Amino acid sequence: MKDYYDIFLSYHSTDETVVKHVAKILSNQGIKPFLDKWNIKPGQPWLAEIEMALKASRAFGAFIGPTGLGPIQVAEMRAALYRTFREKGYPVIPILLPGAEPAKHDRLPAFLAQQTWVDLRKGLDDKEELGRLLAQIHPRKASPVNTGRQSNNTKKTDKATLLRALVLLESEDLVYLAEISGIRRAEITKDGIKTLAVSLVNRAEIYGLLEVLQANLMVEYPAVALKAGLTVE
Repeated sequence: MKDYYDIFLSYHSTDETVVKHVAKILSNQGIKPFLDKWNIKPGQPWLAEIEMALKASRAFGAFIGPTGLGPIQVAEMRAALYRTFREKGYPVIPILLPGAEPAKHDRLPAFLAQQTWVDLRKGLDDKEELGRLLAQIHPRKASPVNTGRQSNNTKKTDKATLLRALVLLESEDLVYLAEISGIRRAEITKDGIKTLAVSLVNRAEIYGLLEVLQANLMVEYPAVALKAGLTVE
């Protein structure tokens, strides 16, 4: 297996149908997922192919449905967790499926609670949550159109004006904006509002996500954006 994948999809066998649906949505958005039913041909050494796919994937998605995690998922997540310790920035993304009740499953690894959840319990076509998933998998492919909540008429980003708006927010609001814009909370400094805002703007510029960050700000905190002078055309 020489291919590389944007995300490895780990799931319980009982959730296969719904996970395939999400995989199709990701594929339609230009994301290349690894799904065992799609990518492992009959007759191939199954375990070896799974191990290679884990190494060849840029992110890991752990689907959690009504029955919780399966034994194979637990093994896959241990491998993914070990990789996060070795590779800073490797995303492990818990994804809640309809009917999931994570609080009732004592087998869920504790580290999942520390990750940013994607909650599809309201529906597999939830545009907001799918947008957050896309942003975590591949920030450059997560545009305002994909999330379904951002404006296409946002003016060209002015860093100074954007920063002036961000410093009016609380720290938890800034972290939230970072996450929905495709920037992991571990990548931004959290020492004071101004430092956090500057760090967020700088990281967004590095990733080419300034316009996405500004669009999200204007949707989530329109009063703050207007006060700082951010408007749509």
